[in-house]
Amino acid sequence: MKIAHKITPQTNLGELIDLIEETHHTFTRSELTRISGLMEDPELASLSQLDALRQCFHALKADLESHLRKEEEILFPYIASLDSGLANLPASCFGSVANPIRMMRIEHITMISLLETLRELTSQYTPLADSVPPTFLLYASLAGIDADLVEHMYWEDHVLFPRALQVESRITREKDAG
Repeated sequence: MKIAHKITPQTNLGELIDLIEETHHTFTRSELTRISGLMEDPELASLSQLDALRQCFHALKADLESHLRKEEEILFPYIASLDSGLANLPASCFGSVANPIRMMRIEHITMISLLETLRELTSQYTPLADSVPPTFLLYASLAGIDADLVEHMYWEDHVLFPRALQVESRITREKDAG
């Protein structure tokens, strides 16, 4: 795991978000662009599943671009502000942070489904021995973004989001008590 060694129980929400963005969001954006280009290689025309592969990848790309934008522009700034406590908590348009987190988790499920389809279309990213060289590069690239996305979603679903919910709950209790 790319960021595991950098995360401790003391890592605050803002630091965790920075690690996720710097490690996973940056990599994802770069790879989406690079893989889109790889898919257009004329040598890949011999792949029988190329159209289905392109369609699935471009659906994943569109979902990810929208997803990352929502996280970076709306959800992550709010979560980072939770570190400051009640006094500095901005008003939100979504009520509890649980609402956008629920939407992000639903989007993660959609992305996992698209990754499963990519795995099926590529025999778990394993090209046939006699495949043209660009197939090997494409499949290795798809395997790389798949692995990164699985790790990326793990850090959000199992670390960042639960911590954010816990901090928001504590702030709400303090607000109600005071």
